[in-house]
Order: sequence, then C-alpha cells, then structure tokens
Amino acid sequence: MVRLIRFIIDGHALEALGILLAVLFVRWVISILSAPTTSHLPQATSDTLLGAHAPEAPALTPEPTEAPSSPVSMTLALGLLAAVLVLGGILIINRDSGGRLHVVASGMHPDREIDLRVDDVPVEPVLRVGQHLAYPIPSGPHEVHLLDPGVGVSRDFRIDVQEGDALMLSVHPDLCAVQIDMSTLTYGRPTRSTPTLMGGVDVRTLPVVTRFTDTASPLRIPEDGFLSFNELPEKLPQGRTASILTPLPCSLAQDDRSSWTAVRTLFPGLDDAAKRVGYTDADPTRREVTAMDNAQLLELHQRQGAALARETPP
Repeated sequence: MVRLIRFIIDGHALEALGILLAVLFVRWVISILSAPTTSHLPQATSDTLLGAHAPEAPALTPEPTEAPSSPVSMTLALGLLAAVLVLGGILIINRDSGGRLHVVASGMHPDREIDLRVDDVPVEPVLRVGQHLAYPIPSGPHEVHLLDPGVGVSRDFRIDVQEGDALMLSVHPDLCAVQIDMSTLTYGRPTRSTPTLMGGVDVRTLPVVTRFTDTASPLRIPEDGFLSFNELPEKLPQGRTASILTPLPCSLAQDDRSSWTAVRTLFPGLDDAAKRVGYTDADPTRREVTAMDNAQLLELHQRQGAALARETPP
C-alpha cells in the first residue's frame, strides 16, 4: 500500500487506477470460476439412511440449465471491463516518452568515455553519430551528472524535462555553442535570402544564426538544428532551413563575426563552401542588419547586387 501511495504521489495516478481496476476485475473473474455449484438431487436424511420411506424419485425431465449470474454481478463485471479498456486507451494515448539529452564529446570514442547519470543511475546512449551522443530521460525534474574525461571536468545540472524535449549539455563550463545556417552552404539556397524590414529587399548576411553562451543550463536544440554534419538531411524541403549546432570555446564566441571566423577555422570544409557560394568578410551579421535603417538596407542590397553581377559570368 505504501508503494502504491508513493507511486500516485510521483504523478502516476492514472497508472495506479488502471492497476487497481485490473486487480478487481481479475479477482471477480476468479470468484466466478471458483464459485461452488449446487446439486438439484434431494439430500439424504437420517430417516432415509435408516431405511425409512424415501421420497419418490423425481420425474426424468431434462436437467434445467444453470441460472445466469446475478444481473448486478454481470453489470459490475461489464463496468469494470469497460473501465479497464477505457483507461488502457487513455494510458496509450497519453503515454509520455520523455525527452533526450544530447552531448557532443571531445574524444573520438565518446561511447566508451562519456559518463552520464540521471539521478545517480548510469544511462546508455540510444544514438551515436560521430561525437554526438543522445540519452533518453523521463519527464520530470532530475539531477544529471556528466563527465567527459577528455576535458577533465564534471558537470552537474538540474533539469525539468517535458515530453519531446531535446536538450544539449555542455561538457565544459567554458564551451559555448554556435548555430550556423547551412541552407546556402549545403543546399544552394541564394546567399541573399535574409529578409529585412523593407519588404522585398533581401540581403546576404553571415550565416551565424545565434550563439548560446549560458553553459550552466541545458540548451534547447532548435527544430532545424543538427549536432553533426552527417545528420543533415540529403534534401531540404521547400521553405525549411537546416543548421549545425557546434561547440565553440566561449572566448571565440563573443560576437557573431568572431564566431564565424572561428568556425571556418575549425572546419576547413565549411570555409571552402563559404568561399564557393560567395560569402565575404564585408558581409554584415544578422544583428547588424537588424539595426540598419531603410537607406542603409537599400544601399547594402544594391552593393551586393552589383558585386554579384560582376562575379556572374555572362
């Protein structure tokens, strides 16, 4: 009983009710199956055993069929069965699959090196793509311990997980994350695709979407974010974007421009792609474009258009 009460307190009231109804239903079925049957033959008495006059044998008529169970019992049984089926359907519909914790390890063999514990219980990864590992975690508040021997620092997080959460943990307090838009670099989307406050005036900006510098808290992974280049989709659906979320020392992630320079240095292939599609050091960041007025936006748009015309062969 104490365990049942604790189970309910932990937020599993529906599961507890389902277990209780199932137990009651099973007990009712067992009671029906084990109920004693009564004989329709006359019982022997002391007089008949002593040779006294015995009652006449009943006429040989067909044995009457057993009377059905009590309507009250049948109603109770059907009610319990219906309740169990309805509750089972509710539990299936509302089944909480929890979330996932994502880690980008520093070493080349992360599955043998990373130690991640949820409430002091070791957890094994359910996804391994290069240095990217993903771990399942139930919904609710948890204490998470993370150790990457490659950086030699252990991290402790307090996390309140909601169903469907995808959270990235930093393996080091000085390791931030930068989100890079890959729509142009990988999928050939026009470089001048950043919309501005002037309708119809799009400009080319550096592909840094945002920087995440709070390493003490889990990072909620954007819907279009991926943690390794190998996970990027082969094709990009119309109107969608895809981005890479890569760890970067916080000292190199002070602003969007320095972050872009650092990422291009870390990933030579990304630098080659940036040169191929036409990114230049003169391109503004998205934050800089947001601060521009209409005259500045129009001048930037015309300048980039003229440069594109010069670079495009006739």
